[in-house]
Amino acid sequence: MLDTRKIGAFISKRRKDQDMTQMELAEILNVSHQAVSKWERGESLPDIGTLPLVAKIFGITIDGLINAGETQSYSHIGKIVEEISENRPEQVAILINEGEIELEELTEVAPIIKSSTLNKVSENLDVKRIDSAVITSLAPFLGSDALDAVVRESMEEAIDWTVITEIAPFLSENLLFELAENNLNEGSLKVEDLMSIAPFLSSELLDQFIIHLKDSNISWEMVQALAPFLSEDSMSRLVDQAINGDINAERIVDLAPFLEKDQLEKLVLQAEKGRMSWSIVEGLAPFLSSGTLNLLVNQAVAGKIDAKRMAGLAPFLSKENIGKLIVEAEQENLDSELLTSLAPFIDKEHLSRLITSLLTKVK
Repeated sequence: MLDTRKIGAFISKRRKDQDMTQMELAEILNVSHQAVSKWERGESLPDIGTLPLVAKIFGITIDGLINAGETQSYSHIGKIVEEISENRPEQVAILINEGEIELEELTEVAPIIKSSTLNKVSENLDVKRIDSAVITSLAPFLGSDALDAVVRESMEEAIDWTVITEIAPFLSENLLFELAENNLNEGSLKVEDLMSIAPFLSSELLDQFIIHLKDSNISWEMVQALAPFLSEDSMSRLVDQAINGDINAERIVDLAPFLEKDQLEKLVLQAEKGRMSWSIVEGLAPFLSSGTLNLLVNQAVAGKIDAKRMAGLAPFLSKENIGKLIVEAEQENLDSELLTSLAPFIDKEHLSRLITSLLTKVK
């Protein structure tokens, strides 16, 4: 990458050698003196149309300017700058394709080339000359469509996910989805590959991966990984599939942190009616609302569900709900095993009253 500080210091030195003020240089170049000041401080570079003029004023080549007067690391950047400043981006591509200019030199000067111009260069490049390092270097500066085209052509035979991961923020979400879907259908998509691009895909596109969960190659591990990015509709669909037996209902617990209140209550209702294992409710317990937990306790107190089931929910029950269950215990309506399970969660007041009640009954 071009060293803006070295180039800036070199511009400052050459200006002073010619006994010229920043204001005078700015007037000749038809830019503001603030722009010249930023160049010399290394905060920015002259735009690509101005570089040839700066070099001419100082009586040096563009390559000499770009290399800050030192031994030239890049000997053809000047040619790139000249062609682009003359609005001939296609010629730059031709020179690269013919081997007269190295692609690495284009990547060096890319930060000061307009995206639209760089797109035209890329459109005419021989894809055989473009490797992963070049793609990674150009990605921040190419337009999305142009970058998509380069990636499609260069990775036509095999996808390098290391590169895709690195340039994902600059690719279109449609290409990212296409690449992932193709690899999924081939059975070669890894969880880490999918996760590397998930933040850059809309929930609508991500939903496509799990709409046909039963028929696709997507694993449950992938579904879990995608959960934070899926839409509410998609999560509801998964809940319904668990209820209908299309997927293992026990797995839905893995998605609990990302389920909405109504989706959680829907699952609890199924378990309450005996249509789903109670262990699912226990797995969901940390995410259930106080209202849902209150309802379950009331159902247990009323004898509509087995009170023993409350043992697994004890760590998440409020003091008030624990109190309700103890009252029932005092009335001998609840199993002693449940009391044992509740004991670690009973406060001193309720525990003292319960012990007193039990001792009274023993006497």
